[in-house]
Amino acid sequence: MGSLLEQREREAEAMRGERFSVRSFDAQGAIDGRRGREIERVVDDIGAVHVVNTGLVNAADLEERLPALGFTQSRRFTGGGRTSEDWQRKWVTPSLRRMDFYPPALYLLPNNEVQYRKSGPERVLFYCAEAPVDGGRCFLHEAARVEAEIRKSGPSGEALLEKIATLGLSIETGFLDRGDPAKASNYFQSWQERFGEEDALSTAQRQTAEYDQCWWRDGDSPGTPTLMTRIKLRGTKVDRNGQPCLRFPRIALDAPSAQNGYRRFTLGDGEELRDEEKALLRRAYLATREGARLSAGDLVVFDNVRFGHSRESFTGPREVFVAMSGEVWEDGLGAAPERAPSAEPSGFAGASPDARYEIRAALVDRDASFPMRTFDAEGDLGAAASAVRAELDRHGAVLVQRSGLGSGASLSPALLDALGFGESEAFPWGGRASGRTTRRELSRALRATDDYPPHLWLLPHNEVLYQRVMPARLLFNAIDIDDSAGGRTFVHSAERFERHLRATRAGQKLLAGLEAHGFLIEMGFLDAHDPAQAKNYFRSWQDRFETDDRDVAMSRCREATLQFDEAWWRQDEGARFATLMTRIRLPAFCRHPKTTERCLLFPRVALDGPKPENGHRLFPRGDGTPFSDAEIDALLDAFLATREGAHYRPGDVLLVDNLRYGHSREAFTGPRKVGVAMAGLVYSDDVPEAQRR
Repeated sequence: MGSLLEQREREAEAMRGERFSVRSFDAQGAIDGRRGREIERVVDDIGAVHVVNTGLVNAADLEERLPALGFTQSRRFTGGGRTSEDWQRKWVTPSLRRMDFYPPALYLLPNNEVQYRKSGPERVLFYCAEAPVDGGRCFLHEAARVEAEIRKSGPSGEALLEKIATLGLSIETGFLDRGDPAKASNYFQSWQERFGEEDALSTAQRQTAEYDQCWWRDGDSPGTPTLMTRIKLRGTKVDRNGQPCLRFPRIALDAPSAQNGYRRFTLGDGEELRDEEKALLRRAYLATREGARLSAGDLVVFDNVRFGHSRESFTGPREVFVAMSGEVWEDGLGAAPERAPSAEPSGFAGASPDARYEIRAALVDRDASFPMRTFDAEGDLGAAASAVRAELDRHGAVLVQRSGLGSGASLSPALLDALGFGESEAFPWGGRASGRTTRRELSRALRATDDYPPHLWLLPHNEVLYQRVMPARLLFNAIDIDDSAGGRTFVHSAERFERHLRATRAGQKLLAGLEAHGFLIEMGFLDAHDPAQAKNYFRSWQDRFETDDRDVAMSRCREATLQFDEAWWRQDEGARFATLMTRIRLPAFCRHPKTTERCLLFPRVALDGPKPENGHRLFPRGDGTPFSDAEIDALLDAFLATREGAHYRPGDVLLVDNLRYGHSREAFTGPRKVGVAMAGLVYSDDVPEAQRR
């Protein structure tokens, strides 16, 4: 079996074959002021991002661009640092320093940067100057996800979290005498280097931000004492929004010794974590890894309170530099300044109907960049399929890049099956089962995406949210597309969407109304012979209900109780043709069948009035009350603020959980051939169990 250290080395080597997605941001070749502000907004909102295609060639190049990323001289954090100069020369540029030395054969468990003192950096940036031959990923771990993983263990997990919150954490570290023979294999500073030759104990005791207690310990060799230090830290740290975030408890792989500075990682009362508690923490750490292979020039930027980081073992040279910004003390930053929710509309609703329908071009700028959770299939989607499915389950949306599919190639039945979209799991298409538009068939499983006007931004929605049964999962396959011509499929987190709405008075009012009444969808199917049908992309009632008989169509409509609550014929005075009108009321929230989380659904927004060309459709609140202009503005602002998406390349595959995420489509020019497959079934919360399959 070998020692625990040897066992961990073998585990670290095997770990390199595991595959994960990462929230990435394409800087499009340059970190300029605009891209820097976009990246800052992503970190403010989401907390962490892997930046690719930066155009950075060396550390000096990055030094010039750090202010654009918010890492200004005035906010520079320089505290911390325990590694000896004998082991490592720290500073690379005035703002960048080398990562601390740790053995490359080990997986370095998660920590918050500078997590051994009472103040640490608020924000951290890693820059990959040289990528290793193999391994070496910077994994990120969201504190909220780590805590949720621990809670999955039931009472033992709850008890551990309670211990951490109540007792806090303690770190005990010793600084060896420079004459100690063990110093050659110890990479911390000697006490002489750390505190000076004269009165070192008093000097250490005055550094109250780093140490609560200091004392001398006899060394293993005569005349070489070790200066021991201890600090107690809270088990949580408060982020800028006033939310407590779990601090990552350290786990030692070997017993205290001169080689590791006699270090101990205990609870705040000095109690050692039990073996089963360490195992529970380790499982949670491993289950929350997010990270992609590093390339030279890549950046990883994250909020050091909301996220911890770990480092994969690696082979070959690896140079990663770090910049740190801001300072968070043990009491945290405290809650953000109290800000009254805005009651002012953004101006969407004040525009003319045509301008509202198109959405102002400045707000849907195709040159703007956004984050997107991506997965690198490294040219073989088949080999990566199980990992892709796991990432979809974990996160709710993932864009698979470098799939190995060429331009014009669509997914084979075997690949669709491997990804969970095979025939046995497919959502039923068309006919009386679902569908308002006629979809062109690209293959047995894939259909072309709807033909909405390409100059419009197709607003966020849950697929098939006009009936009580929806697909659980969506797959978009970019078959033929020019990524410079727009047409990104954006995904929108339901959780972030709800959070943005709650930040405004209008949004809060809207959510209260949706909670009480849900929303209503009213739309009509025109007659196939009505001249207005040529301008309407919905199906005719003859096509939708597969009959030319009005009575049969009405009967089939009323029988479809999962799709319609009410139906009636509308024939305006003087009109030759009648429209089959339908109405359905839906709850605004839906319980996810797997995660059990309560997801806010994406209300439809009508930016132009009802007319034959749009099937006389209306999207009011469930009690029939129209959304106010301020509420429409709050919705549109939240839609814009929650966009996540990258430019498609031929062969890319986007997978989406249809409850945890909505999706939208950017305006575009040029060719765009994207296939869609749907799988699984999700019923709205008001469907009785007896009516579910």
